[in-house]
Amino acid sequence: MLHHIWNKSAVYYRIFYPLFSGSITYFLLLLAFNRIGELSESYFRAEWLVCIVFAYFWNTSVQLSSRFIGQKIKFISSIPEQVTYHVIGVAISSSIVIGIIIYLYFYYLIGYTSIENFLSEMYVLQGLFLFQTFIYECAWWGATLIELKNETINHEEDKRAAYISKEMRLFAEDANLPLLYETLETLIGLAYQNPDHAEEYAEKLAKVYRNTINNRKEEFVSIKEAIKTTKDVVQLLTDARSGGLTAEFNIDEKLSEELVIPPVILSRLVVAIASDHIATPIQPLHLKFYIEDDTLLVVAHSCNEKIDKPDAMHEIMQSLEETFRIYTKTPILRIKKGKECLIKLPAFQVENENWKKDGDAQVSTGDQSLFK
Repeated sequence: MLHHIWNKSAVYYRIFYPLFSGSITYFLLLLAFNRIGELSESYFRAEWLVCIVFAYFWNTSVQLSSRFIGQKIKFISSIPEQVTYHVIGVAISSSIVIGIIIYLYFYYLIGYTSIENFLSEMYVLQGLFLFQTFIYECAWWGATLIELKNETINHEEDKRAAYISKEMRLFAEDANLPLLYETLETLIGLAYQNPDHAEEYAEKLAKVYRNTINNRKEEFVSIKEAIKTTKDVVQLLTDARSGGLTAEFNIDEKLSEELVIPPVILSRLVVAIASDHIATPIQPLHLKFYIEDDTLLVVAHSCNEKIDKPDAMHEIMQSLEETFRIYTKTPILRIKKGKECLIKLPAFQVENENWKKDGDAQVSTGDQSLFK
């Protein structure tokens, strides 16, 4: 914002500030050489115009050098070092430009043949403009540091917003809201028709969420545990869809204990499939779970998509890809084969058979030492 205001008023600054700067320089120059009495005759003298011209050259050189040097010192992490290099660089460059302009003025316009003839004027003018350079640097760095502070505050706000958004997304994933809404609607209906069945249904729902909360504390769960929770979810959805959803689990017992996957993802995937596809007694939705090549967990389902679907599959696939990208480069495959859709998820085999009990076997983000 400050730089926007600075840039917006830059035209006025470049036009009017040299007029003020040149006038002050002319006044101080008269004081330095004890010629202040000349102002009683006339203020608008040729020397005043010359000082204004000098001020325009000085102002341009200071602006250009400050921007150029400011870009070059961005790689320096220390702000005090940046300030030091910037002030020294701008002061040297502006002094060189003013020195050249003063030399050309006295040598070619006034007609002096030796620098010794105007050496005192050179020193005084250089000192006056150098002082103004330091004032400019104070203003420039004041605006820059405020801008940096604002950027830091905005960056922190963005980080907090991203963190809150992530936490809300993780909460929604943990809660599995589509499953919760659908099962609660079913539970309300069962409460009127069959209270005993409604009680059993509520117990199954509580069991699913209890397992979800417990598993969410783990980085990985065995496929056997994931399938166990998924079976409960399938039962809940089967009752909600009046028997329009069926599932088949062809999972080797031993292999399901050896392979692990991130928690919750399988039950969320089942709910997403049920949300985007028709699951009625007339058009049943059939799910099939099996392990392929000892490395892939395959979820197959019939492809009877709804005409107006909530597109839950697109959202869940994006979430799964983000999760698995942390641990492996193996992509998640989604294949349509005839009237059946296949989703292939990477499964990991652990080296330590007691990985869940062994605290040293826990996996940190990006660390695949647990996997063969």
